[in-house]
Amino acid sequence: MKKELKNDTTSGQAVGVELILTFQLALCIFSSTDPRRTSPVGSPALSIGLSVTLGHLVGIYFTGCSMNPARSFGPAVVMNKYSPAHWVFWVGPIVGAALAAILYFYLLFPNSLSLRERVAVVKGTHEPEEDWEEQREEQKKTMELTAH
Repeated sequence: MKKELKNDTTSGQAVGVELILTFQLALCIFSSTDPRRTSPVGSPALSIGLSVTLGHLVGIYFTGCSMNPARSFGPAVVMNKYSPAHWVFWVGPIVGAALAAILYFYLLFPNSLSLRERVAVVKGTHEPEEDWEEQREEQKKTMELTAH
């Protein structure tokens, strides 16, 4: 099962389709699983599943809807068949997910970390000031109070 472009879709159009589909999926994952959110979100699994379904319904006509490089690379390796447009299924999803991360974590719901703390996170030496479990318990209490 090799991934190929469908219905005379050009490589540029396919990159755009994969970018948009992966962007919406990654943004859905970030927003529905973020532990910092205090508003009741509902079921993250349902939100993500519906996002994947929407992506497939829209994208299957154009590209076969990869939305994940592993979904294209794995079958290509097993079948030992690589499409000339195989790069589309790497570039589109990687750029789409990166753009979603930048949008979510820097514009929509930014972390209030200083530059020094951000560098420490990248290095793996960051020790958070607050215990995450305590913060999560506080959020649960707040959500319980607002739900009643």
